[in-house]
Amino acid sequence: MAVAPYPQLGPGEQVLAETPLGGATAVLTDRRLVVAGGGQERSLPLAHIAVVGVRFERAFGAVAFGVALIITALILFSITSPLRTLILNQSVGLEPAASQERAANPDSAVGIAVAVQKVLEGAAGVVGVFPVAGWLLLLIGLARIVIGAIGRTVVSIAAGGAEVEFSKRGNSRPLQDFVAEVGRQLPGPARPAPR
Repeated sequence: MAVAPYPQLGPGEQVLAETPLGGATAVLTDRRLVVAGGGQERSLPLAHIAVVGVRFERAFGAVAFGVALIITALILFSITSPLRTLILNQSVGLEPAASQERAANPDSAVGIAVAVQKVLEGAAGVVGVFPVAGWLLLLIGLARIVIGAIGRTVVSIAAGGAEVEFSKRGNSRPLQDFVAEVGRQLPGPARPAPR
């Protein structure tokens, strides 16, 4: 597994908190928030951050899509054998007519019954692939359900009228703690002195 890149810090810049963020590293210093990864580095001065938030969300759409894929796979499994049998029986039923066409015209085996028989055999071959497609749909559906159920932790940073989001798979407690620390370090209005 590759190590996430670490951002370039200025001289005298003090690191207050850091956390891995997918293929990146997020670092909070005494002056700014820096995210390095994916061949780039993003830096935002703490004074420019208006809102920082973190939330955990499950991907219910991915779970529903995974269930739909599994249902489709089960339908493919259940119709493969009866459909293939039906098609092959139709092809066998055309054999007497195809034999007559071949006997009547031995130089050319291109009669209607022969052509329909070839189409039916091709369709039976396509239906024979349904179980493979069913297994692929089943595996993809299970993966979508698992990924949707695991969810993701999303960090939102609003600054200067724009919002940037970073996410990490799963419910990341270290990322939540990191955002809490960023919130504590943000400059705010002057507070009255304690009495």
